[in-house]
Amino acid sequence: MSAVQRMTDRARRWWGTESEHLVHHFIAAPAAAQPVTRDSYLRLWLTDMFLAEARRHAADVFPALRASVTLSYAGGFGATKSTILQSPPGQEAPGPRSGSLTGWLPYAGGTVAVQACLYSVKSDDALRLALDIVGGFASLVAPSVSALAGIGEQVAAGIDRIESAIEDAGESPVLLVDKEYAGAGATVDRLAPGHLVVINTPARDFDVDKLDLGPGGLRYRGAPLDGVDYLLIEIQSVRERDDWAFPELDELLRAAKEAQLRHETNRFERLRDELLVRIYTSPDLTPADQRRVATAMRAELDDAALGAAARDEVVSIAGLVGRRGLPPAEAVVNLTLPELLS
Repeated sequence: MSAVQRMTDRARRWWGTESEHLVHHFIAAPAAAQPVTRDSYLRLWLTDMFLAEARRHAADVFPALRASVTLSYAGGFGATKSTILQSPPGQEAPGPRSGSLTGWLPYAGGTVAVQACLYSVKSDDALRLALDIVGGFASLVAPSVSALAGIGEQVAAGIDRIESAIEDAGESPVLLVDKEYAGAGATVDRLAPGHLVVINTPARDFDVDKLDLGPGGLRYRGAPLDGVDYLLIEIQSVRERDDWAFPELDELLRAAKEAQLRHETNRFERLRDELLVRIYTSPDLTPADQRRVATAMRAELDDAALGAAARDEVVSIAGLVGRRGLPPAEAVVNLTLPELLS
């Protein structure tokens, strides 16, 4: 059994034991665009994590979050991203904690499973050191589907060892959640943009209808929620992504331009074709964006072959999108791979 699976199973056991003692509620985003299968991106974002104990003890105690997000695809394939979010050293004082849990991932129409464990960590204990080590490695995980299988399992192995020791000691996270979402018609909760709220108080004692999310954060009965541990995770959905960080593709692009500048024609053509194929088949892009980015890249490389593209003008996918822009999806909807490479 993989470390990812062990970690998933352990959180599921904890959730089965603790879920009745927690409030878990979903606040839908008003007027947000619903995810469209094969034409949208999803991102899981930590909006806030709060420990009541941290407010009382200031920098001596701080929150740390372990999160895993699994997207399922046709044919039973699934990709999991595991990460750790915590305060940088010296910045443990109470306050909002936020950050990306996944980066933008194409929505293929399957399920999205969210697991999160919120820990209360003392600044001088062994768990702090372990989280520092694993968290430093976790920061190397690229927010892309193609990078998840290798590095993600290694990160999960470190987290698994930490949580196994916690379980052996008879303890569990302060807060946790294990939820699965899917499109309309599914038997699990419906996937939609909005915030998943988990609060460390029994549901029978809490009126979720009095809970809302305002500009200043989570509120209960019109006032900021305080005095209780809580976790706030947002499910975001867009048709047009706002970041184009693809390190492996960028490296190929730079290598191709370098080959062109050195007049290594055969190597340039080989790298050109490899880059175009990898963009056209990238699991990190929607089908429409695969064709749009590949078309813009072909124009850039054709210019490079003619000496019309300077080496330092476009050396990344982000630079390509910013300088050239992308063609409309309808203009390249029928583009085939042989046509792209011709």
